[in-house]
Amino acid sequence: MFLILLLIAAVSCAGRPDRSQDTDGVTVSGVIPVEGVWDSEWIHRYAADVDVLAEKTARDTAAVDVVFFGSSSIRLWKGLDEMMAPLKVVNRGYGGATVRDILVNYDKIMAHYTPKAFVVFCDNDICGNENLDLSVVGVLDHYRLLFQKLETDYPGIPVFFLSWKYSGCRAALRDTQKLVNDIMSAYAAHSSQVTFVDVNATLLLPDGTVDQSLFESDDLHINAEGYLRWTSVLKPSLLEVCSK
Repeated sequence: MFLILLLIAAVSCAGRPDRSQDTDGVTVSGVIPVEGVWDSEWIHRYAADVDVLAEKTARDTAAVDVVFFGSSSIRLWKGLDEMMAPLKVVNRGYGGATVRDILVNYDKIMAHYTPKAFVVFCDNDICGNENLDLSVVGVLDHYRLLFQKLETDYPGIPVFFLSWKYSGCRAALRDTQKLVNDIMSAYAAHSSQVTFVDVNATLLLPDGTVDQSLFESDDLHINAEGYLRWTSVLKPSLLEVCSK
């Protein structure tokens, strides 16, 4: 736990404007850079998917309770409307998005909505691709930037972060995924905005192994029963905040 809190503290000022403070004659100045390479690739990744969602967002004038956004595990959530009823929800998941994609396309995907809550799931920033993967600290850093932007644009609106899921396809990454979940849980515990929802636990057998019956044939994405498990732990919290 000490390591987790130390990592959170280490990135707490990443990306903020320069500022100086004199304390007993000592001046501290500067920023911690955000980890990760950003280039034109991040603008063009999933451009077609993003354009379609942007058109839907621009046309969507109905009141919305919850905006779900993130990667393919959100996009593939069939029956989301029915599972979350009577809440009015929109699904803005796309492709195999990373949190970096979400940050780049934020304005196109999120603009115009005035929801009572957000739900985000995106676990592709560490997927075994050495050319794209961030470190665990980099993941926290980018999510912190996303949360700060949401807090600025939607002050007081809660954000529900769905834990990264274990899967057979990414079994080799399980220890790293657990560390990400532990860090994000600790971050949320110190945040008035973010709530950590452990949907991963609903996909495990009593011995801690992955329940393969809850996954599609790709051994990565969950099936309808898996989404019902997620709904069982998420929906009560959404109903509570949206009723206020």
